[in-house]
Amino acid sequence: MLILAIGDLHIPERAVDIPHKFKKLLQPTGKIQQVLCLGNVTNSQSTLEFLKSLSLDFQMVKGDLDQDYNLPLSLVFNHDKLKVGLVNGFQIVPKADPLSLLSQARLMDVDILIYGSTHKVEAYTLDGRFFVNPGSATGAFSTSKMDQEDVDTVEAYLAEVNGKKRQGDETKEEKKEEKKDANGKEKDQNGDMKEEEQPENSEPEKPVEIGEYMDPVPSFCLLDIQGSVCTLYLYTLIDGEVKVDKLTYRKDEQE
Repeated sequence: MLILAIGDLHIPERAVDIPHKFKKLLQPTGKIQQVLCLGNVTNSQSTLEFLKSLSLDFQMVKGDLDQDYNLPLSLVFNHDKLKVGLVNGFQIVPKADPLSLLSQARLMDVDILIYGSTHKVEAYTLDGRFFVNPGSATGAFSTSKMDQEDVDTVEAYLAEVNGKKRQGDETKEEKKEEKKDANGKEKDQNGDMKEEEQPENSEPEKPVEIGEYMDPVPSFCLLDIQGSVCTLYLYTLIDGEVKVDKLTYRKDEQE
């Protein structure tokens, strides 16, 4: 059973369309047996029709910005030996909190809970259950604040990047000093004094700000369910290239 999990597109309010490379991958070939949409499409009928064309079995829950009030807030499906739950996630408080998601999975009595709303792709196992967030298929920005773990990770990375930039600027200055004579004038490659000094850009490189790393990357997931095993494929679009990560969840049938 091959299932597509996709959502939080926010077209056209926050994004123009699903990335072209994703659309090339997601063609109606008949291989995808079910499409699970997490909502927030939000006002693009053509996008909705495209998602519906990918499978004869299209299911969708309501996102916080969807205007169709007839959409359910949650859905549960039985696939082989696994039960799969679907929620947008806006009703989870605190948002995307693992213990709150675990409570939701227990309430729905599911082995796999697919959720969204954060626009952050992730997958993990907790208390024998599998939690999957396919992120935003368009990379639409999120109005949610970054959690502290993300802030700490990004700040540590930026400190390293900006530290290397500062070190590079200092090295450039040292080399320029080495080229100067006792009177502070620059020399040419032969050690002779330059007749005319060429203007150089002495501006140091600007440090990278944390805001440049807050926008999500486009992503979606495919779940291949066989018996009590789910093989998850995480698709992300980074620097124009599609990256695929693979994870496997196996239900403990002794429960």
